[in-house]
Amino acid sequence: MEVIKVTSINKKIQKASIAFGVFDGVHLGHQKIIKRMMDTTDTKKIVLTFYNHPEDVISKDNKIKYITTLKQREQLLKELGVESIVYIDFTEEIRNMMPQEFIYKFVLDKFELKKITVGFNNRFGKNGAGSGQLLTQMGKENNFDVEIVDKVCLDKEIISSSAIRAALSSGDILKANAMLGRDYCIKSNVIGGKKLGRKLGFPTANISMPDTLIMPANGVYLTKTKVNNKMYYSITNVGVNPTFKNHPYRIETFIFDFEDDIYEKEIEISFLNKIRDEKKFESIDELKKQIYNDTNCAKKYIAKF
Repeated sequence: MEVIKVTSINKKIQKASIAFGVFDGVHLGHQKIIKRMMDTTDTKKIVLTFYNHPEDVISKDNKIKYITTLKQREQLLKELGVESIVYIDFTEEIRNMMPQEFIYKFVLDKFELKKITVGFNNRFGKNGAGSGQLLTQMGKENNFDVEIVDKVCLDKEIISSSAIRAALSSGDILKANAMLGRDYCIKSNVIGGKKLGRKLGFPTANISMPDTLIMPANGVYLTKTKVNNKMYYSITNVGVNPTFKNHPYRIETFIFDFEDDIYEKEIEISFLNKIRDEKKFESIDELKKQIYNDTNCAKKYIAKF
């Protein structure tokens, strides 16, 4: 799969079938759009998207927390069969473009467009004036097909990136995973810690994530941790561990039946379910007892999974 900037396209890409959108999270709604885009013969399957979320420019004081990194998003799209990802850098200039100008500049001038597929709520151009209906009209005028993909719902709620962010922020991992169509996961390198877990008899692998990403609500979770391409069950604490003073925000994972030194190695943590909220304990012994209970609770969940 190739990954390119729209500004690097000097010659029209031929026979393009494009899915256009942000696709943060690549959730079930996004997957439906991609699959409909893929359902064309003799075309190049392309995702046209943005490096940065448009809301980061539109609402400067309300930065979006991303569900996936660019690398994760690219991998998920690749697994769906996408052949090319073309990135647009969303700027103030683009924000203020009229919808038709946006389509001509970034779509019709760059691609020999056969079909463009968008979600039911896709908006583009100044004040979000562009829509699937406008694309349909432009398609008639410029000889390309348009497909507007209907919403996908979970328990009568529309699946969306914002709904998934809300679920993660409240610790509702089951809902987030159901909307994603997979387990929510994060990936980073193990960093040094205070070795508090080891002293308690539960050594943890600690990671730190950029604040541009959405994290599950503070608490303890049943997780799976991938190390060296092997998956292990684990429990993960997200938060500041309030029992200890001045403890930084961390994601700390105790991996079951695992003793290897993985300092500075990359691990991937998949969240399966929430066990409990974060809590301050009055003593170290009380904390140790709770971790033991958390472990037993996790193992009961594992039997169900």
